[in-house]
Amino acid sequence: MTDKELEKILNAIKYVPDEGERDEATRLILKAASESITLERLKAITAKEEKKEEKKADFKRVGADKFIRFTKQEINSMPDYLRKLFTINDKIVTYRVTKDGYYQARYRRDGYCIEVASKDFNTMKRKFLDKFAEVERERLNHNYPLFKDFVAEWLKIKRRTVKETTYKSYCNLINYHVVPRFGKYHVNEITRKEIQEFLFELTDDGKMRTAQKIKVLMTAMFDVICDDYDIKSPMRKIVLSHYEAKKGNAFTKAEEKRIIDFCAANRQFAGNSALLLLLYTGMRVGEIDSMEFDGKYITCVSEKTRKGRKDVIRKIPLSPMLKRVMPLIDLEQAKAVSRYTIRDALKRIFPDRHIHELRYTFITRAKECGCNPEIVMKWVGHEYDQDVKTSRVDRGYTDYSEEYALQEINKIDYEL
Repeated sequence: MTDKELEKILNAIKYVPDEGERDEATRLILKAASESITLERLKAITAKEEKKEEKKADFKRVGADKFIRFTKQEINSMPDYLRKLFTINDKIVTYRVTKDGYYQARYRRDGYCIEVASKDFNTMKRKFLDKFAEVERERLNHNYPLFKDFVAEWLKIKRRTVKETTYKSYCNLINYHVVPRFGKYHVNEITRKEIQEFLFELTDDGKMRTAQKIKVLMTAMFDVICDDYDIKSPMRKIVLSHYEAKKGNAFTKAEEKRIIDFCAANRQFAGNSALLLLLYTGMRVGEIDSMEFDGKYITCVSEKTRKGRKDVIRKIPLSPMLKRVMPLIDLEQAKAVSRYTIRDALKRIFPDRHIHELRYTFITRAKECGCNPEIVMKWVGHEYDQDVKTSRVDRGYTDYSEEYALQEINKIDYEL
């Protein structure tokens, strides 16, 4: 029996499971080999095998499977879902050292298929954790859309149900503020804490009105998301400090005269005609492009008319004050200019005032001149006025005659 044959037999004996059977097999084989091997040679072969086993324990053989064992600090730094997987499911990640010196880790169980490699062991561990987090995130978010995709669909619906001006304001807020911050996340990933911090950043920058509008918009969107995907709304506990909307003031009679004098002296400015119409009709700036004039009344479509409903037409008689400035007004030009042109026209005269204050002025002068507050509400398209005591139903059933309307509008006559 050769040394090589005897070595193979001794290796085979090691895999006999029962210790008693293993000893008996060793005795019989040694007896059979006694005529062809000396005791010294057997000791040498046995010592050689022991040396091999010691070498295996001390040497990292190329290609051998090893294990990534995560420290307690590493586990604690993992996201919640990874920490749970590693500590509860006890996942042990194997790795090997390739012939060209790369540490290569694999995990192909439980539906995962992850493989990373690096020349540096710690880099390989970090890459594995990053890849694992990415795969786990994809698995968790598989059934949820990206927020930017949901918003795009939500806006498509709103475009069919709200007025164009309202739709544009939604788009501006969403595309400028909301999507850049949350668009890349899946809808289930957005947390109350992240939204709250985002809104506080806006308020810290002095954008209180913007923050309030975005809160309303995101609440409406998450109402739909939560119904569609059965998740809790992150908007439920969102809070903002109280916001007091800026309220303008009516122009004084001296300021009113200054507007008229400026428009008379600078007729080249396109927005002047619109300024004077807004001052003496109380129209909103968004209503002026729908204006018509029949010689006795100025009519316009109320800006508050909801999409899909019948237009609400307002009739505003010409007051004595408006008749005085009509020679300065180009009606077609007033209809054609943008709100920005009108705003710039006012800023030339009063840099710190805004267009809506022209409407305040008309309502204030009408009341100061003793006009019926209820008919003033009809002229300007208001649904509520604390000075008007009749109910909304009563106002709906009241239909003032043309003679009465003209009688009331003629009260708006005063010296500047």
